[in-house]
Amino acid sequence: MKKMIDNCKLPVLIALLCMLNFSCEKDLDLEPKSSISSDVFFASQEDFKLWANQFYFDLPSFTFRRDDWSDITYQPGGNTISRGQHQVVPTDNFWGDTYWDIRKYNTLLEEAADAPEDLKSGIAVYEAEAKFFRAFAYFNLLRRYGGVPIIDKVLDLNSEELFGTRNTREEVVDFILRDLDEAAAVLPLQSDLSGQDLGRVTSGTAYAFKSRVALFEGTWAKYHGSAGNVNDLLTQAVDAANQVITMEGSEYELFDKSDLAEESYFWMFTLDNTQQNPGNYTKADNREVILESRFDMELRSHRAFPNPIVSNNPTKAYVDLVLCTDGLPIEKSPLFMGYDMVGDEYLNRDPRMTTSLMIPFQRYHAANQDLWQIDWSDPDREDRGFLYEIEIGLRTQTGYNIQKLVPTGRFPAGHNWAVIRYAEVLLNFAEATYELNGSISDEDLNKSINKLRQRVRMPAITGAFASTNGLDLLQEIRRERTVELFAEGFRYDDLRRWKTAEVELPKAIKGIKYTGTQYETDPRWSGLTPEVDTDGFFIVESPNVRQFDPSKHYLFPIPRNEIAQNEALAQNPGWQ
Repeated sequence: MKKMIDNCKLPVLIALLCMLNFSCEKDLDLEPKSSISSDVFFASQEDFKLWANQFYFDLPSFTFRRDDWSDITYQPGGNTISRGQHQVVPTDNFWGDTYWDIRKYNTLLEEAADAPEDLKSGIAVYEAEAKFFRAFAYFNLLRRYGGVPIIDKVLDLNSEELFGTRNTREEVVDFILRDLDEAAAVLPLQSDLSGQDLGRVTSGTAYAFKSRVALFEGTWAKYHGSAGNVNDLLTQAVDAANQVITMEGSEYELFDKSDLAEESYFWMFTLDNTQQNPGNYTKADNREVILESRFDMELRSHRAFPNPIVSNNPTKAYVDLVLCTDGLPIEKSPLFMGYDMVGDEYLNRDPRMTTSLMIPFQRYHAANQDLWQIDWSDPDREDRGFLYEIEIGLRTQTGYNIQKLVPTGRFPAGHNWAVIRYAEVLLNFAEATYELNGSISDEDLNKSINKLRQRVRMPAITGAFASTNGLDLLQEIRRERTVELFAEGFRYDDLRRWKTAEVELPKAIKGIKYTGTQYETDPRWSGLTPEVDTDGFFIVESPNVRQFDPSKHYLFPIPRNEIAQNEALAQNPGWQ
């Protein structure tokens, strides 16, 4: 017999479904087509699709501030997580909201299991979507808390699971990977979608996300000595990434346009439905995105982009990681120009730095600039945007200013947030391959990170190049990941899974070099009295206020009220 939707949940359900009256994108139709009734809903294929539509509002969006938790961007005033000063809290919306989302996915799966046979084939894709989103939710819980209770059905007030213990992280990972495998086997290809279905998850989405999960847990198990099967997890990461790589050309490709050249990397993040770049490319031209939170200027606009006044000040830690154009680190390259003049350190660097950061005394479009003012043929036109003049203490605390992810035209904006892009899959493949084998061939480098370097016209890396120049290939793969994914929210998790957070996060947050440079002598910065280290670099945040306790900070604490309601939940080590 078809289960009834709890009456106490029906108003919430109606509110959720009413939210779907607007669309995330013109070609993703999330508008309900029928009224809601607890005794007739889930009676048709369209009902299942309507229920699944709400899942897409659960996707993360504009998570660039998450890099403030790490060492490569700085939040003015400091970030408690980056400092290691966060505490056990009574309640945490993340925990409760995630389990509420899981209930939505389980509801569809239970209703699908009870559906009449004549509906089974038509609703299979929505079952697969529910499994994908459930896996996504459990990964978010895993990376934050470790092992958590696995709830795979809709609970009521009498369910024993309400007072169950936490599953091990190995059990949670197995559950996630199984959901992703089952979803991938049913979901369509990207090229099979059209019209209203554009933007839904696909088999490529499931494989791409599996490569993220398996790499995360494989390296976590390797460096933290947990019980996970390292080789099996890393093999799954490689295989899942390979599944996506085989789709290159037919389903996905890097956004690399010859007329934009190396600046393709910059413009990709702000594509909209109107002209926002010199090539007049729109979101429809971006086949690099595998999964995204979708927005639209008219239907679902937003004001989300990095604002260095409150967040995302690039740091010396990031800038020092960026290679010179000969493929060598700044400490090895003869092309590195030093720090005497304020623009010197930007010269001869990987274009991902010079398009991610504002370059001193260049002119930039303003985020709220009318499109008619944009003249792509004359970048120095005086009424075009503003001149970046390094307002230290106002627009930047570190002396560096972010440009990546900042829109260049109409505002509020309608560009999307890439949750998963093909570039990450290539990085996952390279890292998992090296971690699994202790080496990586030139062939595998060419099919992965060298494609990212080619996009920005950087030289390829080979085993011979690394050996000749004394480079550690694993560290170069990690460097490539940090530079490519800068300000996309990956760095904190990477430091934790590599078990290097205890080394990197207690260090001082530093900025530009002041002593002995133009900053010290130029009247424009005469009012500065910065704290500097022995080499003359800004100390933006002292190591005295930064800590990372490896006995507890690799995981977050379980909210206190959750444990009070269920004593069987054990708190993570080190948290009281």
